Amino acid sequence: MNIALRITIIYLIISGLIGVVWPLLNIGLHYAEFEIQSLAHKLGAYERELSISVAFVVSGVGLLKHKLWARKVGLVALGLAFFYGGNVIAWGWAGGKPASNIIIYSYIVSFIWYGIWFLILYRKSTVLQLTKLSN
Repeated sequence: MNIALRITIIYLIISGLIGVVWPLLNIGLHYAEFEIQSLAHKLGAYERELSISVAFVVSGVGLLKHKLWARKVGLVALGLAFFYGGNVIAWGWAGGKPASNIIIYSYIVSFIWYGIWFLILYRKSTVLQLTKLSN
């Protein structure tokens, strides 16, 4: 297994575990705009974050066991993380409701960050490695 894939697996597992523990410990940024939302809205936001984090862990562990399906789970989770991550980054930078330029910059950062991991999993060499190792 090449070093890029190993680092990606480590990233997926660690990021996923942090993402699962973070909301359970009520750690993170709390904005007035979020705090006034309904319970259903808050639960939906937490559920979305937890789902992506669990998918990261499942993908990372599956890739450690050389399962091809884990690559697909990782690709989907990274795609979702890009869309939702851009919004989270924007709110974090702004310290509340972000301005348009901050939203644009945050999605650029999100695209680059998640895009790196996505490309490592998407590469043909990754598929070939996993296929060879699973046999």
